[in-house]
Amino acid sequence: MMNIVVVDSGLGGLNVLNECKKLLPNVNFVYIADKQNAPYGNKSKRKLLKIAFNLVDYIISKYNPKIIVIACNTMTAVTIKFLREKYKNINFVGTEPAIKPALKKYNKKEILLFATKNTNKYYKNIRKIQIKNLPKIIDENINNLNIINPTLKKHFCKKKYKNIKAIVLGCTHYIYLKENLKLIFGEKIEFFDNTYGVANRVKYIYETIKFDC
Repeated sequence: MMNIVVVDSGLGGLNVLNECKKLLPNVNFVYIADKQNAPYGNKSKRKLLKIAFNLVDYIISKYNPKIIVIACNTMTAVTIKFLREKYKNINFVGTEPAIKPALKKYNKKEILLFATKNTNKYYKNIRKIQIKNLPKIIDENINNLNIINPTLKKHFCKKKYKNIKAIVLGCTHYIYLKENLKLIFGEKIEFFDNTYGVANRVKYIYETIKFDC
């Protein structure tokens, strides 16, 4: 049976994994949470490339997958090109912020990209916000996310964000914070994430590989 490996720095990638399972319920998925190297958001490009290289080498040696899903916006932004060039026999599916769908419905002034430092710097001409080490904080408090509310209020409760109508969740961890963010922006705030898009891409590649076999 073909293995599909989904990898992230922690629990955020489970949101991607769940969408993949909905579209491919009979496929064998392996999930890897690289907590040893978490968080990725503030690490240098050189460090992230080294982490990605070691991680993928381990995954290949242990699981021999045809598809590896990088369920992390930061790792995708910094390393996906390197990985595709280095491992040409592996199909890599990355995770990128769902900015395009958001811009189809709202103008730039109404959208806020909520991502890590390393992800944010790859996207220009859009309003951005970042909170240092937040993915790790989410992992450590996954069963009590309300503890993060004071931190969110400190960063989001500002006059410049009062007209925001949509938040692009540019980190798979941040999907867990939808209810928390509604306390600040209200129930009408719309969220955009790319989990379904990633899962749909995985499904397409998987079915193409199966057909080729």
